[in-house]
Amino acid sequence: MVMAGEMKRFVVGWALIGIFGCAAMAPWRASAAGTDPMDWPNWRGPQQNRISTEKGLVDHWDPKGGPGSNVLWTSEALAGRSSPITLRGKLYTIVRDKPGTADEGEKVICADAATGKPIWEHRSNVSLTEVPPERVGWSNVVADPETGRVYYQGVSGYFCCLEGDSGKVVWDRNLAEQFGTISTFGGRTNTPVVFEDTVLISAVLVDWGDADKWGGFAKPAHRFMCFDKATGELRWINGTSISPYDTNYGTPTLAVLNGQQALVFESGDGGVWALQPRTGQPIWHLIFSRAGANISPLVTADGKVYVGHAKENTVGTSMGTVAALDGTMTGDLKGKELWRKDGVMAGLSSPLLIGDRLYQLDDGAKLYIFDAKTGDEIARKALGTFIFGTPLYADGKFYLCTNSSQSYILKPSDDGVKVVQKIRLDEDAKECNGSPMVSHGRLYIPTGKYMYCVGEEGKKPEADPLPKMPEESAASQDQAPALAQVVPFDVILRPGDKQAYKVRVFNKRGQLLSTAAAKDVKFAVDGPGTIDADGTYHAPADKEHQCALVTCQIGDLKGSARVRVVPPLPWKWDFNAEKDVPLTWVGGRVRYMLKDLDGEKILAKKDLLPTPRDPKNKLGTRSTLFMGQSDLANYTIQGDVMLNGTVFELPDVGLVNSGYEMILRSRDKKLRAESWTSHDVRSSSVVPFEPKPSQWYTLKLKVVPEKDIAHVMGKIWERGQPEPDKWTVDFVDHSPNLHGSPGLFGKSEDAEIYLDNISVTPN
Repeated sequence: MVMAGEMKRFVVGWALIGIFGCAAMAPWRASAAGTDPMDWPNWRGPQQNRISTEKGLVDHWDPKGGPGSNVLWTSEALAGRSSPITLRGKLYTIVRDKPGTADEGEKVICADAATGKPIWEHRSNVSLTEVPPERVGWSNVVADPETGRVYYQGVSGYFCCLEGDSGKVVWDRNLAEQFGTISTFGGRTNTPVVFEDTVLISAVLVDWGDADKWGGFAKPAHRFMCFDKATGELRWINGTSISPYDTNYGTPTLAVLNGQQALVFESGDGGVWALQPRTGQPIWHLIFSRAGANISPLVTADGKVYVGHAKENTVGTSMGTVAALDGTMTGDLKGKELWRKDGVMAGLSSPLLIGDRLYQLDDGAKLYIFDAKTGDEIARKALGTFIFGTPLYADGKFYLCTNSSQSYILKPSDDGVKVVQKIRLDEDAKECNGSPMVSHGRLYIPTGKYMYCVGEEGKKPEADPLPKMPEESAASQDQAPALAQVVPFDVILRPGDKQAYKVRVFNKRGQLLSTAAAKDVKFAVDGPGTIDADGTYHAPADKEHQCALVTCQIGDLKGSARVRVVPPLPWKWDFNAEKDVPLTWVGGRVRYMLKDLDGEKILAKKDLLPTPRDPKNKLGTRSTLFMGQSDLANYTIQGDVMLNGTVFELPDVGLVNSGYEMILRSRDKKLRAESWTSHDVRSSSVVPFEPKPSQWYTLKLKVVPEKDIAHVMGKIWERGQPEPDKWTVDFVDHSPNLHGSPGLFGKSEDAEIYLDNISVTPN
């Protein structure tokens, strides 16, 4: 009777999947028609719901290998915390490069999916972050089935587009230096999403500008950046509530809701949101957690959205919830949930919908099974003590690994789930932080020590076609222009540079109506520079740090784009002639201010401790400010600093140069020059130094790139005293950062930091 019931549920489940089009059925529209149903181009699968249509998969395997084990290969080179993807016969994942060495970094690695043999790798340095090495690879690669290219964001904000066959860089961006993305000790890093001709990525960012003007991006918020996937040109930036509780890493879901294309995601502000992916305009939101929410929403073909979190709820005092929403609504959905089950701490693993049942693992690896329509609990089963990954559902079975390296194969049953196999992986397999996936008959299971490839040797893979996706309403149904988008939205230029602009027109549902002809657009500039009738902006020739808005009017619609003009070196600020913190500085205006001290103006890094008046105002106690272009190289930055407070509460302060930082760590009583702060053996130079409160010091940091190395040198001395001949800190990096923006570092938990006489000069 049990077997008959299981078979009935399996058949009914897949019938419902066919009727409703699976769970999250709005992946990449432009390419979905040509997607191989056995490819796995993002960690959530071709339909973004962790469901595969493959058949004939294994129901047992043995990690020890040998005859009958079903292990086709194992690879230490592909091991890590990231979840792998496959496209066109290749596997892609993110791993640590040269772990535990002075040259450690992060890399994307591409391998033959059938053999595990590496094909190419693309390394990036980890810099200007406190992420521990164990959390490298937090994000996941995403592939574009249309072009074969792959996209990757590293833990410190490096973002790139790579050719899938060769690993050649098509374009790259430093999101931290250009847009102020935050990288913290937690390591939370978002996964890109490909949509039509764009790629979207998000983070908590603190950009240039001020608190209210220029888009208000100087205030911290969890924001999305939308780039042209072929060129890296920025289309738009938009986000959620100001001053979020935390950084965030949940992957968004692309879905069609009531005929409207939507990007559905959980946010650092404790909410779940839907935005228009082409414009960034909000559709609806629900704030349901008192801290950041991180799982990936599950969206069904009929517009239901399943979400969860593991923090304190906004209503009551319970921790965690699982909820169902009506995604076809608009505006604030507070109090409008279809159902919710408080007390379920669902903050790590994302939900799955199989037939009429919702499967959700809590953070303690307990599997909850709910009636998807009513929220009634059907069953629960303990599977371990902790889990990060999300199960895979394929061939009528669940495949998952807990964080303690227990591997399960489960089958749905009338009264819950049946354990088909439970095994413990090798003790040295370490943690399982990623999620398993399947492609062309092979299961891929990532752990901290190995990547396992599991399948039956020589068996021909099979898969049903991908169910049909819901379709967006035709743009022809609404031809009324509602929004003008000026592209590119944000650029940094040098004096005398030119930038061509175009205007894209959308209806209220975020659908592109046209790219406007220049003759129909009235361009203007608010600020320095000029613009031609055809939309070509000319930056002013004078060597000043300045900003402008390029504006347009087309009919009754208005739009704007942001411009920074940053001159070549040298630069110098003594702040006496400044009216405010330079507007062009990324992360400057909100966290720093000008202050009168002894008859002169100086720069002050604010004490940003939470206050009863504004308890969320805590982001920015530790922050990095950037001053200019990411391609600057071979220069020296110098500045005067004073630390306030008692010896027990002195802040930390430092200079940034080409991805390196020299920081006076007051409480540690050390001066440190390094690239990766939290790495014990990464190339660095550290010396004892005990600063005195209210004493002015001069800091100087010089970086000289020399082919395949960088020579990093720093000094500190009491201001007014002769500059010492010898460098205080000095090291050579054989895995160098060869360029990067100058900047300032400050960590002001209990007292303010004062800075003055900042200069950046060519070597």
